[in-house]
Amino acid sequence: MRCSIVTRLISATVLLSACADDGTGADDPLPPPPDGTGFQISMNITVPAGEEAWLCQVSRLPSPEYTAVNHVKSVQSDGVHHMDVMALAFAGVEIPVGTHECDALYRDYPQLMDDGLILYAAQQAEQEITLPPGTVASLPGSLLVMQEIHYVNTSPDPIEAFSKINIYEYDQPITNEIWGSAVRDVDMDIPPGESVQWTRCVMNDPIDLLFLSSHTHALARKVEVRLFDGHNVGEMIYENRDWATPALKDFGQQPLHVPAGQGFEFQCHYRNAGTETVHWGFSASDEMCQIALVYTPGVASRKCEAVETSDGLGVP
Repeated sequence: MRCSIVTRLISATVLLSACADDGTGADDPLPPPPDGTGFQISMNITVPAGEEAWLCQVSRLPSPEYTAVNHVKSVQSDGVHHMDVMALAFAGVEIPVGTHECDALYRDYPQLMDDGLILYAAQQAEQEITLPPGTVASLPGSLLVMQEIHYVNTSPDPIEAFSKINIYEYDQPITNEIWGSAVRDVDMDIPPGESVQWTRCVMNDPIDLLFLSSHTHALARKVEVRLFDGHNVGEMIYENRDWATPALKDFGQQPLHVPAGQGFEFQCHYRNAGTETVHWGFSASDEMCQIALVYTPGVASRKCEAVETSDGLGVP
C-alpha cells in the first residue's frame, strides 16, 4: 500500500500512539483491544478544503515484547486514498521519530519504495483480516514503523481524517509465518481515450497465497488479475471496478498454491477523458497499476518477479 514527489502537501496534525483518541469519545468506531490482548495504533490528520494531504508518522510499536499476530481490524475515514504501516528495518534507513511529509521521505530515501516491508494496508473504511490457524505475522518488540495516510479533500470544508488499527496478539501454537510484496509498473503512460496496461510476473519460489488486492487512481475503470503459468494466461481470480475502495480477496482457509515459475497477469483498464497523457505517480492526478500479495512462507526473498509488461519497459 508507495508514492511520488509531485503531490502538494499541506500542514496537518498527526497522532500515533498505543491508544490514540480520534475525538469520537463514546462513539469511538474502534476501541483499543482489552489490556493484555493487543494494542492499537492510530493517525489523525486535518485536511483543509480542496487540498491533498500525504503524511508519514514514524514511531515505535507500543509493545516492548515480540508479538505474534493472527487477527487485525481497522477503521478509517471514508475517502482515505490509502493507509499503510511499514517496517523500516528492511529498508536500511534512519528516519527520526515524528511526523514527516511523505514526498520528502520518498525523495530522500528511494529504497523505501522496494525495500520497506508493508505490515498492513487498507483502502476501505472498515477492514478485518484473520489468518489461517497457526499462521502469524511476527512483530519484534518496539519495532520502528512508519504509518502513512493519503487523503484528497474535494469538499468546501476542512475534514478531520483518521485511521485506527487494532493488532491482536495470538497465543496458540505457531506453524507458519507470512510475507508480503507488491508488483508495479512505474513506466506507464495513459493516453487520452481508453487503454490497458498489463504486467506479468512469476514467483521465484513457491508460495501459498492468502490475500490479493489492487491499487490504481481515478482513471482506472477496472483491474483484472489472472493466473499465468509462465507461458499462457489463464483463469481470472480477481476483479475490481471501484478504484477508490478496491476489494481485498481473501483465499480463507484454502490458500492458492502458486509454484515457482508461475504467477499472475494483472490488467488495468483506463479511460482518460482529458487531452494530456497521464504518467505514473503518487498524486491523485497521476496513475498507478499494481497488485499486493500476502502469502506463506514468511521468507523475504520470495517474490513475484515481473517478466513482461504491455509497453515492454522495465519493472522494479
